[in-house]
Amino acid sequence: MEFFGIGKNCSLEGCKQLDFLPFLCACCKLKFCLDHRYPTSHNCLQWRENEKNISLCPKCSSMLLISSEISSEEAKEKIVEEHLNSNCSLYLLSSMPSTTRKKCLIQKDCNNNNNIHVVCDGCGEIFCLKHRYPSIHECPSLNVHAETKAKRREMAEELIAKYFKKPLSPSGNTTINAKTATIQPKKKKENKMVKLMVLKSNAKGDSSIPPDSRLYLTIEFPRDSNIASKPMFFNKNWTIGKVLDKIATEGKIKNVNNQLSMEDPERLILYNSDSEKILNTEQKLDDSLSNGDFIGLEIMNKYHK
Repeated sequence: MEFFGIGKNCSLEGCKQLDFLPFLCACCKLKFCLDHRYPTSHNCLQWRENEKNISLCPKCSSMLLISSEISSEEAKEKIVEEHLNSNCSLYLLSSMPSTTRKKCLIQKDCNNNNNIHVVCDGCGEIFCLKHRYPSIHECPSLNVHAETKAKRREMAEELIAKYFKKPLSPSGNTTINAKTATIQPKKKKENKMVKLMVLKSNAKGDSSIPPDSRLYLTIEFPRDSNIASKPMFFNKNWTIGKVLDKIATEGKIKNVNNQLSMEDPERLILYNSDSEKILNTEQKLDDSLSNGDFIGLEIMNKYHK
């Protein structure tokens, strides 16, 4: 499989090996493979002119760049020694892949030997993984953040003191302690549509009643029955008297209205819980009530407005 246009061939005659990561010779500026990357391995024509400024590491065999201002052998040996002490990472030529070793700012207490470093967002300095947290290397940005928080707190206290003042005290002092100031939450308005939806979802009734003919009510049973209120639906075309019978049956309340006169105090009655008005048993349900109303069932002589 061929990869056209990727990599370079070694410049040495007789090699021409395709190398995907070729090395650039710092002397002749030509590209070579791994085996011929040194000037001595490809008979570099420019080597003689530059050899005074280049030395070879005895440990890694890498080429070391020595400044042209350094002429003494003692200084060159010091460059090689510093290169060896840096784990063969300093003074390397571009013909040898290398990375400049970055040191943690906290050098005294740091024994980190890897090349993974992090730049602090607060101070912009370089740290190892151990000392990368602002709290560990005592980042100056922490003091700035603390000052900013203090200013924001003061501004908030001033706003609270301005807009939430206490009424005049007997001493005439109108100041307010911002720490003790409380904002009274606004009471939420009850949504009638939501309440009606909840009522419809829980109401019980005759399933044969068409949905568009249903009237949804909350029923309160006689106080002595100890029965909790129930959501129910009825046919809006029914009379109040028929609705009364249905409610009494649902609550298992004794109903003998058909045996009693209209003025008998033992008769069961229905009343509107909001207006406390007794409902006429001969009227249609739709003429007396609306969806969501509360009505109560009670014995006439026990009904008190």
